[in-house]
Amino acid sequence: MLFTSQRGGNYDIYMMEPDGSFPRRLTKDIGIDRSADWSPDGSKIAFMSMRDGDYDIWTMVTTGRGQQQLTHNLAADGFPRWSPDGSQLLFTSNRDGNFELYVMRADGTNQTRLTWNYADDIGGAWSPDGSQIAFASGPEGNRSIYVMQADGTNVAWLTTNTGSRLSWAPDGSRLVFYALREGNIDIYVIDADGANETRLTHDPAEDRYPLWSPDGRQIGFTSDRHGDPEIYVVNVDGTGLARLTTSAGLDILNAWRH
Repeated sequence: MLFTSQRGGNYDIYMMEPDGSFPRRLTKDIGIDRSADWSPDGSKIAFMSMRDGDYDIWTMVTTGRGQQQLTHNLAADGFPRWSPDGSQLLFTSNRDGNFELYVMRADGTNQTRLTWNYADDIGGAWSPDGSQIAFASGPEGNRSIYVMQADGTNVAWLTTNTGSRLSWAPDGSRLVFYALREGNIDIYVIDADGANETRLTHDPAEDRYPLWSPDGRQIGFTSDRHGDPEIYVVNVDGTGLARLTTSAGLDILNAWRH
């Protein structure tokens, strides 16, 4: 698992085993490093960093070495996600005004804008087969989830009043997201066509930033149910809750692979 943590006094990227054991720090820059994602072959990690004054997309090998900057502008470029075939990176940028979704080759070339909306488009996530992209759009507190083709066409609305992080089930049949519903922020699951929306967590704390496990059996998320934000996992039917991190600083799950 890759996660962002403040346990070292700064926002940095860490790695740990799926049971929460053997956490190790990968970045040690004084700038904020966060929102990491594995390349499909596990050889590289993409992340966003503010080390040069504004957020840009960087990559590194899994030891934390070989860090390379892919985007270079005065806008905020962040939340990178590798395409399933490893050839591209999806990311969010406000380089043209508001936040929109962009895609680029894995080496940072051919940066191309995908969405053209007045509202902010964020939280992009590739479908497992790479044919579609799910994302959240709208002002904070009133966002909706949409799905489009990977080239930005055929946008379809799924549900409203959601947060900014979403994740596909490994078989592409469902999406998991967080939302403020019934007076509380919890984790929800919905079919890829917008049907069968189901609430997964029922806790008075705030449960956010869900991520589907690679085997499809669990969902990881961040919750402050024991004080500060920590990482938890739960079975897809809502049973078997387990806490993975216990640090004094914020911990947010970023990526999960076999």
